[in-house]
Amino acid sequence: MPPKVIGPYRVLETIGTGGAGSVYRAVDRRSGDTVALKLLSTGPALDPSAARRLAREFETLSDLSHPNVVKVFDTGVHRGYPYLAMELVEGLTLRHYLSLRAEDLSSPTGSFSELRRKMVGRAFAEPWSTEGSISHEGNRVFGLSAYAQEFPSEEPEFSSGPGSVRALADAADEPDTLDNSSDVDLPNEVEQPAERPSESSPQVDLTELNRPERIGRLKDSMLQLCQALIYIHGHGLVHRDLKPSNVMVDEDRLVRLMDFGLARFLADDATGNARGRLVGTFRYMAPEQVLGEQLDGRADLYSLGVVMYEMLSGRVPFDAQSPYELCQRVLETEAPPLSELNPHSDLQLSRIAHRLIRKEPDDRFQTAEEVYEALSE
Repeated sequence: MPPKVIGPYRVLETIGTGGAGSVYRAVDRRSGDTVALKLLSTGPALDPSAARRLAREFETLSDLSHPNVVKVFDTGVHRGYPYLAMELVEGLTLRHYLSLRAEDLSSPTGSFSELRRKMVGRAFAEPWSTEGSISHEGNRVFGLSAYAQEFPSEEPEFSSGPGSVRALADAADEPDTLDNSSDVDLPNEVEQPAERPSESSPQVDLTELNRPERIGRLKDSMLQLCQALIYIHGHGLVHRDLKPSNVMVDEDRLVRLMDFGLARFLADDATGNARGRLVGTFRYMAPEQVLGEQLDGRADLYSLGVVMYEMLSGRVPFDAQSPYELCQRVLETEAPPLSELNPHSDLQLSRIAHRLIRKEPDDRFQTAEEVYEALSE
């Protein structure tokens, strides 16, 4: 059972659960607004870096307002549990949105509604998921059964603001948490590729990928994503983790860019995190991000190109059985031409995708505005 109360929020139901926390549908008892409430685990399972990402996500988004960027409302600590209240997006991840047919989208009782309910929780919780990611020794799925049995007091013990979350993370952090003697330095924030041998990979249905209605939705989604990037880049912000699971589409086909837990302001020198450790998701990282170099908005544009490439071909441009091998491919090899993987792929989108994933930032589109204009032609 979920807890009944978290800070000033009354919990309605569980949306999703991951390795480091859970996400709930909740109501703000002060305003009556419905929100999505991220709650991190605590005790031995508390990941200090996850808590700091949660605080950073609030700090990053609290002053931003754009239709294509998710909103955040509040953050704090309730009885030792860090939480983040954010806009509840009733929708699907980009990948699942594009997998549906037009009739599914228009049917109120069809598969779109069913799939939305199943996938919205995963979209919020995916950054914590252990599927395809580096496991945290000692971490486990966060169980709230015992906590739910506690009778909520009239005045819950909680503190608000990102400072309270950072203080909890600092208290939980240990001096040796960044020590790593392995050959490949893998931080908690970086997703490890799941094993996907090419011999056993299912064949992509190119006819489905190339449906004109689907391509129209893909193009519209990319235009909206460009608008989100224009906005955040204009505020000096680099997302650093743009991927299909961080893009949500609601029933009105409004796209939201989600999960700003790894975002950095250019003024803060948007490179890797402490001691040069990488942050992001390998399959969508720009070469300069893999190298831990200083980043600007062109790193997000590279990730946008990877997303576009994947949506056009059914596969990412680079994949491998280990993070080290994947990084090598991102840095040293060229992606297979989309014309070979999908001979009938949309030519305009294919050209844009290939230009976006060029190795050198100077060879790509330089701004999200340029990408928007190219998509609009």
